[in-house]
Amino acid sequence: MSPLAPRGAADTPVCSILDIPGPRWFGEGDPIWRVHGDAATPIGVTTGLLMLAANPAYASTFAAADAVDDPWSVDAYLHDLIEITTFGTVDDAMVTIENSHRDRAFSGTTEHGQYYYGSDPELVEWAHAATTWALLAAYQRFAARPLTPAESDRYVCQTAGVAHLLGCRVSPTTVRELEQLLRSSRDRARATTAGRSVATRLRETARECRGLERTSVTAHRSCVTVVHAATSLVPSDVRRALDLPHRPMDRAAVFGRITRAHEGLGAPMLTTRAPIAAPSAMRARPA
Repeated sequence: MSPLAPRGAADTPVCSILDIPGPRWFGEGDPIWRVHGDAATPIGVTTGLLMLAANPAYASTFAAADAVDDPWSVDAYLHDLIEITTFGTVDDAMVTIENSHRDRAFSGTTEHGQYYYGSDPELVEWAHAATTWALLAAYQRFAARPLTPAESDRYVCQTAGVAHLLGCRVSPTTVRELEQLLRSSRDRARATTAGRSVATRLRETARECRGLERTSVTAHRSCVTVVHAATSLVPSDVRRALDLPHRPMDRAAVFGRITRAHEGLGAPMLTTRAPIAAPSAMRARPA
């Protein structure tokens, strides 16, 4: 279940996040709008979640927050963070970012005996880079119209602006810088009991894809095909750390299973309650 909750009464009308009036950071012509508004977005988010689960610090956090048995709560949290900072108004995006800073008020010791704390700048920068890479990789493989190299660099640069507000001191602004950062931090992917349990639960609890009757960005969250596609995208070190199978998938295989009419997937149809607040499910039990 998504950690999004209305600030108003329970009977607040449901509307599209795109219908909420107010200035926004991005518009329809921006690469970040295209990437985060595509039907491949759930695949990218789940790929990012798997990369976090392979990091012993985040694996320990999932365990402390009782998210190992319900990793989809973290998946939904990531969706909401990405959705609101991309498509929401500036006011709602800033509320969400402020909440994310409180969500990182955790610390502890990993299964390997290393101390960590959630606001560690290097940890935050790595997590942002991993999520950005995952979303871009999913879009480039599964979207109908991949970004050009220049558009890809522009996308990374746009995510860097949000990363700065999220607490990153340094953030890649090109695809090359993004890949260099991740290559230099390969040691962050290590096998842990909690991390492997998260990956196993994702695969065990994913629902069957019944097909979609309308174009939607988020309608196939938690679908088994999304998990399989995300598994096919993760780097080899993450796959080894989480003991994941390697099953390459292409766009035809993915959207042939998800929807009966995958022509034109990509128009953002994002529905949530307004006004928005984003308390985190991860904040209840800090490590």
